[in-house]
Amino acid sequence: MTVDKRYQVYISTTYPDMQSARQALMLPLLDLGLMPMGMDMHSGESHNLMPVVQRMIDDSDYFVILLGGRYGTLSPLGLSYTHREYIFAATKRKPVVSFIHDDPLNLPPDIREPTREGQVRRDDFARLLENKTLSFRWRDESDLRERVARVMPDVMRQYPAPGWVQAGAGGIEDPAGRDLRRRVTELEKEREELLAAQRGALRNLARGTDPVALDYSCNVYEGGDCKMAMASCTLDWNRIFACVAPLMLNPVSEPVMQKALEDYIARQALENVGADFPKAHAVRNVVLAGHAFNQVKVQLRTLGLITKTSETDSRGLPLWRLTAQGDATMSQTMARRRG
Repeated sequence: MTVDKRYQVYISTTYPDMQSARQALMLPLLDLGLMPMGMDMHSGESHNLMPVVQRMIDDSDYFVILLGGRYGTLSPLGLSYTHREYIFAATKRKPVVSFIHDDPLNLPPDIREPTREGQVRRDDFARLLENKTLSFRWRDESDLRERVARVMPDVMRQYPAPGWVQAGAGGIEDPAGRDLRRRVTELEKEREELLAAQRGALRNLARGTDPVALDYSCNVYEGGDCKMAMASCTLDWNRIFACVAPLMLNPVSEPVMQKALEDYIARQALENVGADFPKAHAVRNVVLAGHAFNQVKVQLRTLGLITKTSETDSRGLPLWRLTAQGDATMSQTMARRRG
């Protein structure tokens, strides 16, 4: 019996300059049955997401770099995030395929490096990829689509990967597997009965646009002085969930979740401290209070939006991810609608 496999490919590129080209690259990958993955690494806080990105790369069968006219945002290490992703993939011995723009100097100014230093970094990276990876040149999006469609089947034949097999697609099932499947079915039934009994109580839980106050500490800069302060901000549950949900498509650690909330709170922190520090001109180092983060975690879990996995991070803390209900809720609350 032939087992139908799916292969995951991580796409590494700069953002937002390569957004259109990335879409052009993804279409032939999907046609080949590949599952494209990736994360936009362009903000000043992107280094906090590197553990998540590395886990995604580690789980992927192939690694594809799409290089246009930019080297990309520099990480604290002095390398672009795309460069760091490549280094990690290479250390994991992933098959790396690079598609390099053939004439970056003729790209529109807004999608190429604005400085000579940036151009040198980009060209040096392109030469590295040409020497160390399976590299191919492309001129425009149409050319890119054709090259990807032609190249990737050969790459998959030359570098066979484990891939992913749909549960139950392996043919004959052994007795232990059959017993395990039966037990899972029983547990799912018990869970549904328990949830049905709890739904009346869950309807009384805060959610959606209901507000919640979150306490945090921060450094307030006022008149040349730096002062430690306690403050509070009011968000609704939709906004809180939107801060963490996109990160939780794959398991993430609690510090990553907390940092995402702190980054959002930092945008309005100056306004929050205005009453106590009317001359404040900056707020830094926002740290969410422990009880506030625990409140968020418990609420989202009780609402059935997130769940704790069996995995842990380097410090032994549990990793969390979206439930199926959380995934659907994220799409409903965050996806942009026409008009």
